[in-house]
Amino acid sequence: MITTNGSLSFLQLSWTTFQSVFVVFVICLCGFLCSCSGLLPKDGQKIISMLNVNLLTPCLIFSKLARSLSLAKLIQLFIIPVFYSVLIGVSYLSGCLVSSLFGLDLDETHFVIGTAVFPNSNSLPVSLMMSLAYSLPQLKWPEIPDDNGDNIASRGILYLLMFQQIDQTLRWSWGVHKLLRWSGEAEESITITEQSSFSTTILDSDTTRTKFAKFSSHLRYHWDNLVSYMNPPLYAIFFSVVAASIQPLKEALFEGSGFLHNTLTMAVDQMADVSIPLILIVLGANFGPSNSTSSMATHNSKNMVFASILSRMILPAIILLPLIALTVKNCKISILTDPAFLLVSFLLTTSPPAIQLTQLTQINEFFEFEIVKVLFWGYVVMTLPMTIAMVSISLTVLEWANQ
Repeated sequence: MITTNGSLSFLQLSWTTFQSVFVVFVICLCGFLCSCSGLLPKDGQKIISMLNVNLLTPCLIFSKLARSLSLAKLIQLFIIPVFYSVLIGVSYLSGCLVSSLFGLDLDETHFVIGTAVFPNSNSLPVSLMMSLAYSLPQLKWPEIPDDNGDNIASRGILYLLMFQQIDQTLRWSWGVHKLLRWSGEAEESITITEQSSFSTTILDSDTTRTKFAKFSSHLRYHWDNLVSYMNPPLYAIFFSVVAASIQPLKEALFEGSGFLHNTLTMAVDQMADVSIPLILIVLGANFGPSNSTSSMATHNSKNMVFASILSRMILPAIILLPLIALTVKNCKISILTDPAFLLVSFLLTTSPPAIQLTQLTQINEFFEFEIVKVLFWGYVVMTLPMTIAMVSISLTVLEWANQ
């Protein structure tokens, strides 16, 4: 049995974690070599990012969420939105505090907050969970008879999936429209929309003089705002919930061997499998020499990078890990007693910034140089030691909570 007390156990734990992280590194290295050879220039990276945002990422969301979601699971997993809200709230306050200490301006502060509140909840944690579920018997849940690695991995991925979809919703709305874009562009867009709505209201008022016209104008204004925030990933989340809620449709899509399963579902699954590798390839390509002298670099680049890492991977851990440990020790409710949830919560608390942030910054041409540096420090330098530490600490907390 593996324990965290002996040196051999720690080496085994470190080796398992290293292999999971190394998978990400190998794919990123391929992207870096493609950039160095000229096979994947900056324009090509943007095209791939747009393809991923508009087609492959929605396929990934629908494939994972609609297949595993149900109304019963939504009720049982109420703790996930609570944990997400606490983590994002602490990360947001950490970003604001650190940005203020470094004297960053509005756009730079938004960048730091964006990297702080959007952790990697997909490729890296899922890979780690798949590896650790079969190698750590401490993750077995006593409430489930004959619990095994398959069950542990499924539960861990489900927790990550729930967190990821809430995070995706916020990332593709608040993130892409407010945090990771130039504040002047956002204000200009809002002003133009408001002026258009106001002009329409005046015109309608002068023409019809009816309350219905005013109501229609305001309704159209709010509808336009809502539509402007929608994008393919958000539509995918919406259709996933719809498909999961209609049992006959869900069975036709994901169970049996009917026409929809053998055609539409298989096509979506195959495109979904391409999404994460392409994101990692573009991430590696961003480190290529063609981007190392990007004109997007600012005089505050170093401060922004340091503030982002501090706000995402250090301060939330200092604040939240003791609270999580005390909660697991004293609150024996819901999934808090599941060791897999404890491990997932520790991994997410110190997870590096989401790889998809490269897509958002490329789309808006917003601090592209800085996001590359942040991801370099987060993944190449910080991920391995932080992940080994979090796995070890989570198992120690688990032993303490069960005493």
